[in-house]
Amino acid sequence: MRLRVLPLLLLLPLLLAATYLGPDAKPVGTYAAATLLRPAALPALPQKTPAADLGSIADDLLRYYAEQEATGLPDPSVTGGIPAEMGLDLAKIKATVAAVAAITKTHPERLSDPAFLQTCFETHAWVPDGGRKQVRLTRYVIYSVAGSRVPTAGQGYAVYGLPEDEAALTLEQADAKRAEILRYRYTRQDVLGGVYRAGGASAGRAPPLAWLTLDQHEQALMQGTVQVTFPDGAAQLLNVHRSNGIPYDRSIKVTTQQARYWYFRAIDRVRGWGREPVPGVTMAPMAAVAGDLYNLGLGRLIALKTADGLRLVWLADTGGAFQPNLHQLDLYTGIYPDFDAFQRATAAVGDYADAFLLHWRGSEDPVCRITSSR
Repeated sequence: MRLRVLPLLLLLPLLLAATYLGPDAKPVGTYAAATLLRPAALPALPQKTPAADLGSIADDLLRYYAEQEATGLPDPSVTGGIPAEMGLDLAKIKATVAAVAAITKTHPERLSDPAFLQTCFETHAWVPDGGRKQVRLTRYVIYSVAGSRVPTAGQGYAVYGLPEDEAALTLEQADAKRAEILRYRYTRQDVLGGVYRAGGASAGRAPPLAWLTLDQHEQALMQGTVQVTFPDGAAQLLNVHRSNGIPYDRSIKVTTQQARYWYFRAIDRVRGWGREPVPGVTMAPMAAVAGDLYNLGLGRLIALKTADGLRLVWLADTGGAFQPNLHQLDLYTGIYPDFDAFQRATAAVGDYADAFLLHWRGSEDPVCRITSSR
């Protein structure tokens, strides 16, 4: 009997292999779910993310799920991803989001209680790929910069909105015309070289939303959002909208050599992932991360044990560096005026973390009841 059972146990990781998605959610292979996650106890530490921030993001995730489903359009981020092969599917994600949203309205203090988290959430340690011992934790920031509405000697690089030939098109309509529209025609180097400026091949065909220095421009592209204050005192958040379709190349370290380019749009608040026409998920500092949405799923609740303690965060954003990437997360840290201020406020977090995926148990344990009054 043992001779028959042992081979099945050895084959279990292969039986639980999921499709591994890369750029634009296209399959690039398979990944054994059992090598990504293993059951583990959560560190017995008070967690430090404010319940109000966790609740506001949870509420907006529920809004996003409902509005995205109503469009009838596919969103590859709304998925159980690889963990679904272990039963941690999309239904589990949504149940966890709903539970946290409710807890923050009834007993918010419980989300800082190690015993409550251990009893009421199923916990799996994330085993990063490549033999890494911890998840790499980068930190992303929105810089508040002084910009210009017109090109100047010091600020000669524009953050552009969508070119005129697709400004009125949905994403699907634009993609159907991929061979014709300007967005897919030009690289980052073309745009930096002035293709939309006077004398350029497509002069005036993309609207400049703000003029920045080269460093500000590159930071805006790297971070995905920038807050620009103009000389008249008006401030505007600008966020990436649609890219030129060229994948991010992790082997290229000099940003101006990346061929990938993003066009921007004005937004009313800091938002993470969102597939048009649905507005993206509202973010809160130190309560949300960007990561591999296609393989992990939008809305996963993650616990990070970092150098400065334990915090809960939502997986609510992504980027080219995460397609695919099963060893890194990017912590959203807030809006800062410069790099030094950002470093002073966030350096204590550290560069690596032990990461755990949490899912609501739906336990009958009285400790886990979330509908009763306080």
